[in-house]
Amino acid sequence: MGAVLALLVTACSSGSSTTQETSATTATTAAAQTVTIDVMGAFRGAEADDFQKVIDVFQKQNPNIKVNYEGSAQFETDIQVRVKAGNPPDIAAFPQPGAVAQFAQSGDLVALPGSVVTSIKSNYQPGWLDLGSVDGTPYGVFHRVNVKGFVWYNKPAFDAAGYTAPKTWDEFQSLLNKMKSSGTSPFCIGNESGDASGWPGTDWVETYMLRMYPSSDYIDWYTGKLKFESTQVDTAWSDVGKIWLDPDMAYGGPKTIATTGFKESAAMLFDPTPKCWLVMQGSFVTGFFPDSVQKNLDSELGVFAWPKMGDVPFTLEVGGDQFVIFKGHESDAVTKFMEFLTTPASAEPWAALGNALFPHKGQNLDIYPNKVIRTLAQDLTTAESVQFDASDQMPPAVNQAFWKGVTDWVTGTPLSKAESDIDAAWSSGS
Repeated sequence: MGAVLALLVTACSSGSSTTQETSATTATTAAAQTVTIDVMGAFRGAEADDFQKVIDVFQKQNPNIKVNYEGSAQFETDIQVRVKAGNPPDIAAFPQPGAVAQFAQSGDLVALPGSVVTSIKSNYQPGWLDLGSVDGTPYGVFHRVNVKGFVWYNKPAFDAAGYTAPKTWDEFQSLLNKMKSSGTSPFCIGNESGDASGWPGTDWVETYMLRMYPSSDYIDWYTGKLKFESTQVDTAWSDVGKIWLDPDMAYGGPKTIATTGFKESAAMLFDPTPKCWLVMQGSFVTGFFPDSVQKNLDSELGVFAWPKMGDVPFTLEVGGDQFVIFKGHESDAVTKFMEFLTTPASAEPWAALGNALFPHKGQNLDIYPNKVIRTLAQDLTTAESVQFDASDQMPPAVNQAFWKGVTDWVTGTPLSKAESDIDAAWSSGS
């Protein structure tokens, strides 16, 4: 009996050991097959949580690829440090094409794989591949983007006043004059944004440049061929001053603009007694309106595109994050993830949340949760011409000089001095 028990124990122990070894072998094999890729970007907090939903879809489709995303509050500085230390991530999402151009020209990036380029050509309007290229070589994949040059209004108040959204520059001027005579300022404007104060003003100058002059002038401007002191830029910026520097046109005038946060200015539209009728801002502004407005965007909020000011084709200004691959970090897993970002399917998890836009053709626009955002998405995916935010395409030193120049100007520095100071930054920033 003892011998039988011994045999049984031996047999059971042997079976258990085999099972454990098999499980361990399976786990080891799975671990060996799992590849991890590191992605770094500037979006954090809720935006990073939203992006994680995109990653989750990719990982579900590719269980052997793990994607680690790291968001940095000082992305521009941190990515420079990591590249200089020889420790870049596999992929980085740059909000500023100027920095992409610098890394591409220094040889730190690799051109997009052919399969990714092919997917961009299939899934994006013409122009996006060019926006992601440096000296004719494609480096960047755009994913979450925004559109700029739109005018937002408190719909119930706007409708009650009998106003209608203008379609032409003359109609817009007539509307602004009516608003001025109402005793409430047409615009609320905020130029304060912490260390990045000034960027709201650069968006105004860029919108005027695109509405007044052909894209060729706009391109010459952000590439440094057209100076800030040129007739074109000086005229566009001077015309911005007809609103920014007029206390009857902009709530509180220059002093208030300089100290008002851009988020705060948006919320002013919905104060119990609204401070103004309009706010000019990009599509991301919807996240800064009061919760009661965000819950009822279609009934509470109206929007129209800033009308053309000259006889030039209508060009939509865009911004967004551009994903690039660092040299030495090419792999099948990295290519797979970049290919995924170019597909409409990668947009859906984030688009459904209603706080982001995506440029992919063929995406299901019904997935956006309200008409306001669907309208912007429709404009974005059908635009004949797009141009990226000009200041973000300038070298970082020039971009920051532009921010400072706008801030100096609105607080009293003559425009000619602000422009010459920015032009001087090209020698240190290019």
